[in-house]
Amino acid sequence: GALAEFIVYAPENSSLRTFEREGQIQPLGVKGEGLFKLLKTLSRPEHQDRWQDLRENLRLLDWFDDLRIAPSLAPYETTLQISDRYLAVDRADELALLDQRSANEGFLFLLFYFALFVSKSTPKLFAIDNIDASLNPKLCSELLRRLVLLAKKYDKQVILTTHNPAILDGLDLHDEEQR
Repeated sequence: GALAEFIVYAPENSSLRTFEREGQIQPLGVKGEGLFKLLKTLSRPEHQDRWQDLRENLRLLDWFDDLRIAPSLAPYETTLQISDRYLAVDRADELALLDQRSANEGFLFLLFYFALFVSKSTPKLFAIDNIDASLNPKLCSELLRRLVLLAKKYDKQVILTTHNPAILDGLDLHDEEQR
């Protein structure tokens, strides 16, 4: 059952930033290994609704414009293209693209959490240790509100640990499912 697949995730910046390492746990390792491979799967046409949910939720960050897997990658290449709405290039109609190595740590953690919640391949029951790591308090509250909606939509049950009371601000403690 769900308990047999139970995993405690504790993402680490180094695993989220360098996509070369694969974890023993598929598709997503406890430290974030395998994230690129999972994102590549989510970006396929048959998962467009999940990919759209992931990208839409990343707009929680005011600078985030869009995310895509770089087209025509060689098999060994692992590059995300992240567009920042505030970084314009010389032409007004074109946005500057960052890759995951240039993205800030908070973005990478959000990318991990949203991918974890929207994927069919990740466990239905899991835990996240220190979900507030690398996130500011205001962001924590809104992240939790969004994760609650994604958990309901994609039938996920999650246990969280935190050191930040702002996480609790994102929960409705009157809702039995969230308490």
